[in-house]
Amino acid sequence: MNAKQLKSLLTEDVDVMEDLILAKINLKAIDAECQAISIQTPDWVIDKLSLVSAEITKRNRVELQRRLKTAKARREAIATPDEKRRSLESEIEQLEKALG
Repeated sequence: MNAKQLKSLLTEDVDVMEDLILAKINLKAIDAECQAISIQTPDWVIDKLSLVSAEITKRNRVELQRRLKTAKARREAIATPDEKRRSLESEIEQLEKALG
């Protein structure tokens, strides 16, 4: 992505998480280089970096919640064996921990 594309980026219009990650990487690179050459990072870079980071966090949380819901549903459907149940319990515990 070039600076013009980054500047006009609307996070809600980005369909793929990987594109958001690429945008974040590019914005961080601009910020780091500005600091390295001792110039002020443009306000739009700081603003977009904040927006993109928040959108990535939000989408990741939604995905974790979806996985948690699926795991809980699978757990309920399993009457036996105990090994499968323990595995799902572990997955649910990890997802809940990740969600805070």
